[in-house]
Amino acid sequence: MKTLIFGGSFDPIHNGHIRLALDAKEKLGIDKVVFLIAKYPRWKQTNATNEDRLNMLKMAIKGLKNVEISLLEYNSSDEVNYTYNSMCKYQRQLDEELFFLIGADQVEQLHKWYEIDKLCRLVQIVAYQRPGYQLIKENIERYNVKVIDVEVSSMSSSKLRDLQMLDAPKCVLDYIVEHNLYYIDRIKGYIKESRYKHSLSVANLAFEIAIENKMNPYEAYLAGLFHDIGKEVPMSEQIEFITNNVSDNYEGMSKALYHQYLSEKIAIEDFGIKNEEILEAIRYHASGKAKMTKLGRLIYASDKIEPTRDYDSSSLIEECKKDIENGFIEVLKENIEFFKKKDIAYHNHLMDECIDYYLGGK
Repeated sequence: MKTLIFGGSFDPIHNGHIRLALDAKEKLGIDKVVFLIAKYPRWKQTNATNEDRLNMLKMAIKGLKNVEISLLEYNSSDEVNYTYNSMCKYQRQLDEELFFLIGADQVEQLHKWYEIDKLCRLVQIVAYQRPGYQLIKENIERYNVKVIDVEVSSMSSSKLRDLQMLDAPKCVLDYIVEHNLYYIDRIKGYIKESRYKHSLSVANLAFEIAIENKMNPYEAYLAGLFHDIGKEVPMSEQIEFITNNVSDNYEGMSKALYHQYLSEKIAIEDFGIKNEEILEAIRYHASGKAKMTKLGRLIYASDKIEPTRDYDSSSLIEECKKDIENGFIEVLKENIEFFKKKDIAYHNHLMDECIDYYLGGK
């Protein structure tokens, strides 16, 4: 039995971890992958508990064939869990041929590892290349490190915690929301609970529509999550920002549309979001415009038809899942009818241009 041990704190687990482990499994002809979850490192400060990390890991690997979790270090009473000691304990429990997976950054430090000479005789150390690191040839030869060529994602747990990338199983994203982990309290600091629930509903719907249309669901989720984050900035501040910073012609524009620009500002300045397509989708989610990006149309539609709104939007949701191009057109038509029924003056140059472009001025 060949077993690949992949250790880490997994705070939280993400798709980069999973793809790496499964790719290494295939490359090495491994029978079983074991995620060795660490006891919580003393130097890391997040609001996820040990139980949270373990729960997310369990959810993420559920259904994966021949993939398990070891709690050997997680349940350890030792103040420090040295890899050599852990592998000795693991092998005593199960007599298997062990492969231990590390990154290029750890190859640099191998000569400093506890009992490294014994460890490299006990297990086959396997290294993968990480961006920005050079594999140290001396350590590779000295410790008989097997180097594998696998696709390594730029994704990291810290990027997920900081909302720079959300490439994680959806069940993990849902767990983060349910338990108010990492970035959730920061988002809640900008908007009331009802607005937060609406934004989350838009994010979840956008994720689903994106998958059905073979689009990036994580970009859609992030844009949906942030589209209304500037909604509750005091109007005086919104007006000041619009006056001094927005290049669009805002003369005659309803103040109800100002928040889309504030939401973009907060996404950039307070959360460090740089993806221009996400930012543009946020910027025009309320007004629309001519020549919207596909993601922009998806967010516009998701905002108008998310299921917590007080009307039955199920047919429009299905249309968008079937084909976002046609679905967006139907949502746009429905939105115009809504304004007419409510006798709301919706006209502004951005929406006029949107209607002209997509509906031929009808």
